[in-house]
Amino acid sequence: MKTINMKYHNLLYCLLLSSVTSFVSACNDDETEAANLTCFQESGCITTKFSYQDGDIEQKITVLNRGLGTLNIQVTPYTQEEIAAYNQKNATDYQLMPEGTYKLSETDLSFVSDEKAKDITLTMYPSKLFDAIRKDTETKKYALPLKIGNQSNASAIYVANMAYPVLKMEKREKPLRILEEEEEISMIAYTYEEQEASKPVPNKGDIDLNIAIPNNAEEWLKEYNTKNSTEYQLLPSTAYELGKMSGMEGGEQCSASIKVKRTLSSGEPLEYGNYILPIKLTGIDNKVAVNHDIHIIKVINTNEYNDVEREHDDGKNCIFHVKIAIDEPGYKMSGRDMKYFQEKIAIQWEAITERFNALDKNGLLKRNYIFVPDVKDIIVYDENYFSRKDNPRIPYDKFQLIVCYDFYKDDNINMGGGSYSGDMNAGIDLIGMGAHCKNAEEFDRVLNPETSGFEEALAHELGHFRGLLDTYLCDLSSSNNKINGQSFTAEWGNMMGAYNRPIGEVWWSDYEAYVINVTGAKHCAGSGTVAAYFPENMEVTVTEQGKPCDDFTLKFYPKEGNIIKSVKNEFKGTGGVIQIDARKLFWEKEGGWNNRPYAGSFYKLFLVEAINKKTGKKAYKMLPYYDVHKQGLIDKSEKPIDGESTFKYSINID
Repeated sequence: MKTINMKYHNLLYCLLLSSVTSFVSACNDDETEAANLTCFQESGCITTKFSYQDGDIEQKITVLNRGLGTLNIQVTPYTQEEIAAYNQKNATDYQLMPEGTYKLSETDLSFVSDEKAKDITLTMYPSKLFDAIRKDTETKKYALPLKIGNQSNASAIYVANMAYPVLKMEKREKPLRILEEEEEISMIAYTYEEQEASKPVPNKGDIDLNIAIPNNAEEWLKEYNTKNSTEYQLLPSTAYELGKMSGMEGGEQCSASIKVKRTLSSGEPLEYGNYILPIKLTGIDNKVAVNHDIHIIKVINTNEYNDVEREHDDGKNCIFHVKIAIDEPGYKMSGRDMKYFQEKIAIQWEAITERFNALDKNGLLKRNYIFVPDVKDIIVYDENYFSRKDNPRIPYDKFQLIVCYDFYKDDNINMGGGSYSGDMNAGIDLIGMGAHCKNAEEFDRVLNPETSGFEEALAHELGHFRGLLDTYLCDLSSSNNKINGQSFTAEWGNMMGAYNRPIGEVWWSDYEAYVINVTGAKHCAGSGTVAAYFPENMEVTVTEQGKPCDDFTLKFYPKEGNIIKSVKNEFKGTGGVIQIDARKLFWEKEGGWNNRPYAGSFYKLFLVEAINKKTGKKAYKMLPYYDVHKQGLIDKSEKPIDGESTFKYSINID
């Protein structure tokens, strides 16, 4: 027998207590005068720790009396209503210890004159409590709340903190993406010597338990969605089969198989969407308790758009099938099977698609963009790569983009941090991502949307795929401006180097959105898109202090490489205005803008110098290509006009 001793107040201390209001506060007023004159020496929550293998546990409970005459009281457990009220008030979840798992030596106490304290004994029976826990249908935290008379607001709560072996399923949440007609997922459970233990122990016996759906599944899901701001549906009962949780005595774990079907037992297909299957362990085991916490399987049944072909644009959605490839050395290093990559990459591309559309902060995109990774047939490539053209695994009528993951850094395959390679001849472009992993454990980080940074990088590279060039090519440092030392930074947008910022801090600029709108789902080249929608004309207005310059000179200094150092074009004008052929100005070679599919090289940035010939004063102003191109996009696509497009530009000399 295990005994737990309590502290006793001596007689003098009890007499002193009777003279102060704090004692009266500890023994709260109640309808019964006797109860008002008594209280527990130790009140509040008292945790009693013991093991299910211990013998009977005895705990002394002292009741104090401040009365002067004979006094009769009762010590009793809380009612169900009282423990429910206590839990609500104190944010706890105690359950009353079942009858038979404890015993009070006395419940009716009588104090004679001048008797200030009485002891009773609370005996707990660990073996009986463990039997009750094994038979429970939900995980509970047991306690024995005691009260004197009816004063439940001045009580002693004896919390039974009993250590006992328990079988628990691993991972509270597991994703399952339906790729085939039927998918199977394995749930693993381990035996632990105590509830809070982190290291499992071998099974104490043969395990044969059921997996079931909670009775209150609908109500539970409603609370889950509210708490997590989600909109999951409950997986239909005809869409799954639950196996048994089984294991051998001495085994390291137990396992259960759960099957999810894309076709319901009625013959109808499971609707596309995100579902939750809440499950819990049920049943009774002779040697361990069962943890009844709810675990969830997040079932994702996404539309694979198998009926959608290349360049699909229905005016509302642009849909792109994306061929996925991973490097062979990285695949081997991971130690994972292909199912791992299928699930991880599918989830990652949902986040990529979400980010691409979420970057439309200004609401200018005319369509929704959907990127569908082909995770059913992931290519594992070696240092010889693979052919884009006429490859039966990359049919032209379906794909116009391949995304290659380079996981292993020190092989002969190197995609770089993030690269885009257009191929108008094959008609299939390639994005390479340096997803370098130091070891097998890093794959979880690299393929997790919350930790990888891939979504940010891929949304940027997909901008190239949709016809955008890097606007940061317009950036110029002051040291590289050999004319007037002025620096320049491209306008804010997803293509100017800030792509890795969170949503809300970076977005598609108006210019970038216009380019994405005009290319839609068509296979395109960035330079060709610039040429096709570039204004024919450029009108430059030159003023000094707001008044037109009668006689002026314009000099255009292009950024060549990283430096501005010499004049490319010089124009003379009168009357404050001059007309210039915009394409001849920007393209390095005459007629380059007419070349297709690639439109040749053009200058990304000019430093423009305006000189008033009469006063000799001058002014400088930067001219990035995207400002000019933006006007062409407006005139030829966003708000079409009749005739040629003209970009208007002005410089004022102070």
